[in-house]
Amino acid sequence: MQEANLYTITVPPMMKALDALSKLLDKASVHAESKSTERRPGSVHMEAMLNDRLIFDQFNLIKQVQIACDNAKGGAARLAEVEAPKYEDNEKTVPELKARIEKTIAFLKAIEPKQIIGKEGIKISLPYFPTKFITGFEYATEYLLPNFYFHIVTAYSILRKNGVDIGKKDYINGLPLKDL
Repeated sequence: MQEANLYTITVPPMMKALDALSKLLDKASVHAESKSTERRPGSVHMEAMLNDRLIFDQFNLIKQVQIACDNAKGGAARLAEVEAPKYEDNEKTVPELKARIEKTIAFLKAIEPKQIIGKEGIKISLPYFPTKFITGFEYATEYLLPNFYFHIVTAYSILRKNGVDIGKKDYINGLPLKDL
């Protein structure tokens, strides 16, 4: 059994959720192709889905995926006290979004547990509150994870709204079940 610490409650769950997001995008592609007609190819359906949003004042699917990736890499970097990689935010297709997810997971895999374990008390300041800070633990539990999952579930919800055949098991992406 894995010991609970600041690393195990952040990095592995974010990698798992990003993997699930990548698989959701695969299912979205299959769905879009299944709607393909001579007059409206699957790419038109996929483009509409990628640019759809739940409501007018929320970001579209593309931006939800970008922000989920940014939260994961930025959060792990802040906790590890290293520089996060910069991404251009120029993705327009599912393969480009999946590549961004893969880059993000690769960065998370490069973060070693020892870089984050024990950082519960570090001071983290966010760009929107430059004169304030929160501790590493507060950052992970009250901002990073809730915000990360907000964007993952919003992407999931946009896909469901567009008729993609996905459910909770796709979102959860498996459980580490063990024999009794």
